[in-house]
Amino acid sequence: MPRVSICIPAYKPDFFELALKSAIAQSYADVEIIVSDDCPTDAIEAICSRYSSLIAYSRNPHPGEYTNIMRLAGLAEGEYIKFLFDDDVLSPFCVQFLLEALEATRGRGTKLAFSPRHVIDERNNFINLINHFQVDRGLKIIEGRDFIRLTAMHHLNLIGEYSTVMMRKADCFDGNGEFRLFRPENGVFRGLLDLSGWTELAKEGAFVAHPHPLSYFRQHSNSKSNHTTNPIFIYAIVFYEDILNYAHANGFLSPQDLPVSYRNLINVYQYWSAAFPELDARIARLSALLDDVGRWSA
Repeated sequence: MPRVSICIPAYKPDFFELALKSAIAQSYADVEIIVSDDCPTDAIEAICSRYSSLIAYSRNPHPGEYTNIMRLAGLAEGEYIKFLFDDDVLSPFCVQFLLEALEATRGRGTKLAFSPRHVIDERNNFINLINHFQVDRGLKIIEGRDFIRLTAMHHLNLIGEYSTVMMRKADCFDGNGEFRLFRPENGVFRGLLDLSGWTELAKEGAFVAHPHPLSYFRQHSNSKSNHTTNPIFIYAIVFYEDILNYAHANGFLSPQDLPVSYRNLINVYQYWSAAFPELDARIARLSALLDDVGRWSA
């Protein structure tokens, strides 16, 4: 049984081979590489055929981004899961360093390891470095409730995408054996797949951040994070309000935090309101709540 399963939900062939090569080139050797293919053509399969001795390949019988992630979690045989999306790239030391971070902090109850990440474009040019937690020297522990509070305050995906994290397979499932990182309804998940997972894991324990950037997140015109090409992008925006409400209901936000959180979310909604006019009603409702909080604290 491998220690780590590198799981690749594959749909777009454009950058897939580079992603796959970065999985094969890992310094940590006790891994399996699993590709679950959602591509409507045979392009992914053709690439995988050239690496058949190094990977386990199969087609996803129920195509879809969320079904592919869930399927891979079920197929994984490793104690740990390292996801890699088909347009991203891993540093050669990604698996080794994240595994070491989780093992070193097991006594602290850590459920997730991540690192700062590079952002690259379609030509592999460097765009910027994202390091929201300002990790620069040694491992950094972020308690779960602190992660939820900060997310509810700033309305940002502070950790990043699936390609930047590692987790234990056991933590992907609840006591009934059901996938717990996100729960689709009627074939659609109304939220952010990655942030939903991090929030669910934060309810169970702490996170550990490694200081070295260990993955490359690619921004390109065909990305799921492009609101002009993703028909359910609106759900990703309003999901932050769900986290705000959860944090408030569970006492993670102080009375001083709440108006800041409302104000920041209004700013997010106003930014997107030209593309999604339906946000105007939410802006009005949050503005009224902000006024109420202001009168209560005056």
